[in-house]
Amino acid sequence: MEKFYKIGELARLYHISTDILRYYEEQDLLLPQRAQNGYRLYSIKDIWKLNVIRDLRKLNIPIEKIRDYLAEHSAASTQTLLENELAIIEAQIQQLKQMQDSIRQRIASCQRAYSLPLNQCFLQEFPKRPCHTISKGYTVDEEMDPLIQQLQSFDPEHLYIWGNDGIGSVIALNAAKNGHCRQYESVFILHPQGQWEIPAGKYLCLGYSGDSMQNAVFVPQLFTWAEKHRLSPKGPLLEFLRTDIHISGKTSDHITELQLRVEAEAP
Repeated sequence: MEKFYKIGELARLYHISTDILRYYEEQDLLLPQRAQNGYRLYSIKDIWKLNVIRDLRKLNIPIEKIRDYLAEHSAASTQTLLENELAIIEAQIQQLKQMQDSIRQRIASCQRAYSLPLNQCFLQEFPKRPCHTISKGYTVDEEMDPLIQQLQSFDPEHLYIWGNDGIGSVIALNAAKNGHCRQYESVFILHPQGQWEIPAGKYLCLGYSGDSMQNAVFVPQLFTWAEKHRLSPKGPLLEFLRTDIHISGKTSDHITELQLRVEAEAP
């Protein structure tokens, strides 16, 4: 005589709730018989189905696919189902690896920013640095953020703002020499396939913390240091936002780096 299990007995046997069993019934995965008193009665066939359902759910296979699979259950359909799910999992692994690389890059950006020497000028040699740029001037920070957002459109899959220390602006060199240190010509974001290049050469660098409005203090220091060391400003004059409002709401945490391309004056 065939043995049947009531819903409570099956729930205890599999350590699952009766609500889950009712949900599987609502989804047409398990269709128990009904006793005269209305009680659900689960057969050995239902138990086999429950085993399959539980195993497939552990693989995160959606209910709809499980329903279709149970309706056309064969060796061939089993292999097809698993191969399809394996392809999905491999794609997810690739996405997770990309996310992992992105997070590592952001951590490295923060570490670089907070290891930057502050309030002191120093020379650094840079190769050509490709970047995407938008040649649109601005004078206040509120105008910059929409431009930075536009920069992401060059490569939405790989360009990011939060934690990217390769974002900056070009300050008009002649304007800066005349004391207008926040007259910007364009914004840029470093990118290997960028359509524009920041020229290679020696750059006079100066980092500072706090509000970027302090350009009025630090940009003149660049020119003074360059003159003292017989260096001729050639431009561009760059302002990198190493860490800003996207990283911290505390202005004291913000790090800005100025870079001015210079050449030694003729003797």
